[in-house]
Amino acid sequence: MNLKHNVLFMSGFPRAGSTLLMNILGQNPYFHPTPTSGLIDMVIAVRDNWHNSTTFKSNDEEYVYPHIKNMLKGMIYGFYSDELTQGKIPIDKSRGWTSHIDLLDELFNTRVRFIYPIRYVIDVLISFEKVRRKSSLIGNGLKDLDPINERTSIGRAENLLKPGSVVGLPILLLRELIYRNELDRLILVVFDDLLLDPQKTIKHVYDELGVEYYQHDFNNIKQITIEYDTQHGEAPHSLHTIKNKIIPSKINRDLSIYDEGFIKKIEKEYADITTFIDVNRIIKK
Repeated sequence: MNLKHNVLFMSGFPRAGSTLLMNILGQNPYFHPTPTSGLIDMVIAVRDNWHNSTTFKSNDEEYVYPHIKNMLKGMIYGFYSDELTQGKIPIDKSRGWTSHIDLLDELFNTRVRFIYPIRYVIDVLISFEKVRRKSSLIGNGLKDLDPINERTSIGRAENLLKPGSVVGLPILLLRELIYRNELDRLILVVFDDLLLDPQKTIKHVYDELGVEYYQHDFNNIKQITIEYDTQHGEAPHSLHTIKNKIIPSKINRDLSIYDEGFIKKIEKEYADITTFIDVNRIIKK
């Protein structure tokens, strides 16, 4: 594979098929897919704290800075040293990577791109609410939520859309990329496209990466990435369990979750995201 760096990054929206996509790509023996990774947290923690060291402060900046850069890059490569030694390409999944594009560019001396699953905002909210209704014995593990909002369907959606929350943050980061005119960094995988025509959609990912296409089996998708959903405050295996096959079909929105007024409100507030998805779909509506 002719890649400029030997680790790939997946970001994107929640409930947009990232787990399914990872396990499809995992059929390719050259790829090493991951569940949601905490690697980004470790890298950023070191980045934000190394300059607090008195010893480093006493060093010449021209000397220490490139060493810190090498250390941070080494953390990423070191985390996946076993897989890289085996000739595999790790795909590290974290929704936060796109907030650190400048750091990744500097570490890898290139404009880093991201495999980016995305889904219409209202469909993300519907999917979360359906999961939430299966998790009544657990409650929500997300922090800093309005507890009153958590008592109603629309309130839970409003909590999810807050700028620092699980849906609001990816929207905020995507709008930043739009503002910076850096959307070419994203290898989009629209959820609806993935279910309508998985082969065409996955081939698009390979074409964007510039690597030879692997013949995937969409009728026999084995789940190889595991996440314990109770740690996310959800019912076991409700967020990250996938079906073992894709039966190509059009997505029918579940209109029993929210009323028409709320759906129209969300579609109006996030019309820019809807337009962005529509323009970049592989399979036009």
